[in-house]
Amino acid sequence: MKNHSLVRNKKIKYHLKIISFLVILTLIFTVNNLVLCKQVNADLIYVDGSAIVGYSTIQEGIDAAISGDTIYVCNGTYFENIVIDKPISLIGEDSSNTIIDGRGAGNTIKVNADYVKIKGFTIQHSGLIYPSSGINLSSDYNVVENNIIMNNFYGMTMYHSSYNTIQNNTIQNDDHCGIYMSASTNNSILNNIIQNHNYNGVGVYDSSDANLIMNNEFSSNNFCGVNIRISADNNIIGNNFTGNNIGIHIPDSSNTVNSNNFSGNNVDIDLESILSNTEFLLIIGIVIFFIILGLTFYIARVKKIK
Repeated sequence: MKNHSLVRNKKIKYHLKIISFLVILTLIFTVNNLVLCKQVNADLIYVDGSAIVGYSTIQEGIDAAISGDTIYVCNGTYFENIVIDKPISLIGEDSSNTIIDGRGAGNTIKVNADYVKIKGFTIQHSGLIYPSSGINLSSDYNVVENNIIMNNFYGMTMYHSSYNTIQNNTIQNDDHCGIYMSASTNNSILNNIIQNHNYNGVGVYDSSDANLIMNNEFSSNNFCGVNIRISADNNIIGNNFTGNNIGIHIPDSSNTVNSNNFSGNNVDIDLESILSNTEFLLIIGIVIFFIILGLTFYIARVKKIK
């Protein structure tokens, strides 16, 4: 009996040693991961989802920041609807693995402040009711770069928002448009992949003038790659348009289209027909002439019957 007890105790000690070793390894691995995230820069505000390194939510990090701060967000999925109301930089650890999910409600990210930078995130699942979007800009001089923006109602919306730079993003699979602009001027949309939207890759509306759309890849957008309406002096240069219904729709020659490549679109460039003032007055004159002529015949016929 004594021998059996000794053997059993040795086995228990052996198993305890293995369990302890595994626990220690797990702790080392976890700590190393946290340190890797933490050691980027001692001056940053950190968000890691667990409050071990920094704040547990991105909004908490933003609320704690002051103008000019950088918030570094470690890999993970953050189910939040974020409002940025101060000039800060919001940086994700890795665009494929640092995910902001809007939970199907409202804007995933709303930017009210100027001079905001958003970089290194997957931004997804805004609400599916107008005008919800992955990123909504209603401010100026912002930078949105190196993000994956997908599966929103609009990928991005810009209202009265100017001098922004949107570059090196992948914007895809949004319900309506990849980027929608209204009354937004002098923005630069550069080197993005914009694909698989039910309507437009980029929609430029309502006096959104003097924007630069250059070196982007537009593919498989079901209405237009770039759709310009009631806007002037926009420059569409050096883009590739592949497999869209319409590559570019432009209202008139005040917008510049230059050095773009087209492949497999139903229509490459759709130029909206707009009447000149002379043509419009001529048509009005013809209509009035026929109205008078018809009335003359009608009056003459009534007199003849009497």
